[in-house]
Amino acid sequence: MMADPMAVWSSFLASPAAPKTAMSPLELDGYLTGIVVTPQAAPILPSAWMARLWGDDKPIFEDEVQINAVLGAVMTHNNTLLRDIDRSLERLEADRILDYRPLFLSGDQKPTHDAVRAWVRGFWKAMELAPETWSKLAEDERSKIIIAPFVGFFDLGKLDPHEIPDAIDDRLDEDAALIPRMILVLRKLARIREAGTRPVPLDRRTKVGRNDPCPCGSGKKYKRCCGRA
Repeated sequence: MMADPMAVWSSFLASPAAPKTAMSPLELDGYLTGIVVTPQAAPILPSAWMARLWGDDKPIFEDEVQINAVLGAVMTHNNTLLRDIDRSLERLEADRILDYRPLFLSGDQKPTHDAVRAWVRGFWKAMELAPETWSKLAEDERSKIIIAPFVGFFDLGKLDPHEIPDAIDDRLDEDAALIPRMILVLRKLARIREAGTRPVPLDRRTKVGRNDPCPCGSGKKYKRCCGRA
């Protein structure tokens, strides 16, 4: 039976190999969720996001076995998130059932704001890898509502006491409850944008000129690619 990726990560954090700046399990879950749902055509590749797992310091692994175990656990959790988010999105669209639960909702109790804030801290680090994508989303009147539930958990620590709104706890409870739905909305948007960059299949109902770009996306002229006699 495969070990729980979060248990492997927690064990790594307790070892001498882990830098003190490495992400907590909640941060890691938020970070990888942000990687999965970043709404842009090209996904963020592991080569771009792996290095940020450790924070400012570098891990000192004991041996190759530990390296493979830790990085394998991270990739397994990333793939599991992708699968679970996509499944929950499909269920939401088909049956109007919202069943996605980020790690801060792992229990039956209402999550603490500190737990949500730790998770969102990781999500923010993923956002920093695609600043232009997220800035456009936040500035667009039609889409900024999607990231609104995250914002209180981003900025609360930077506010002076007199700037904190009344009934902030109730508002943060509402925001935390909305985050799972917004994760699915972001994933839907990401899938739409990813699909927009895929090669258009050749359709017999559409006439393609021999000197036109080939619909397969090769970059060649049609006559030198799929239309070659």
